Amino acid sequence: MILPRGFMDAIRIWPALFALMLGLSSPSIPAQSLQTGGVNLPDHASLGGHQLVLNGAGLRRLFGFRIYVAALYLPQPQHEAAQVLDHDEPRRLQLTLLRDITTDQNLDALKGGLVANNSPTEMEAIRLEVDHFLALVRQAHSIQAGTVMQLDYTPTAGTQLKIGNQELGTIPGERFNRDILKIWLGDDPIQSSLKKALLGQENS
Repeated sequence: MILPRGFMDAIRIWPALFALMLGLSSPSIPAQSLQTGGVNLPDHASLGGHQLVLNGAGLRRLFGFRIYVAALYLPQPQHEAAQVLDHDEPRRLQLTLLRDITTDQNLDALKGGLVANNSPTEMEAIRLEVDHFLALVRQAHSIQAGTVMQLDYTPTAGTQLKIGNQELGTIPGERFNRDILKIWLGDDPIQSSLKKALLGQENS
């Protein structure tokens, strides 16, 4: 039997149309989580009703030892430090410890990073907030490898500190969050390769 030419053309076209329809109607495949330093990091996070994306992640190293994996979550990707620090919007800095650390070690690193990246005038302006923050950190005493620390910032609430499953408290003000993020993203960051990794410029 000889089929009409138009019928044959339709048969050839339908598979392509069917494939196109599948592509349009099928749900997109979720992106894989990023693995850095053996730590799996989700590519999205929810914070106070805001959806954040993983901007970048990298390893903090000290004297050849791997200390923690840092990850930065933002509402949209940013690749310059000023774009992060100068915009008052929700964000999360997450640290997953790869080694046990004591509270004194943690406090020394935080205070050193703050002083290195903020002028005396800036430090004085957030002195009360820094004292509050350091007092919250002291509650942890020691932090075991595998523990996740989060600095979650929203403009309405401030910076919430969470260590493991404990929500330790909140420090109000955008200025404090900006100045503490400078530890990792400032002009004299704790590790320049980690800064680049958090900004999605390269792996640390």
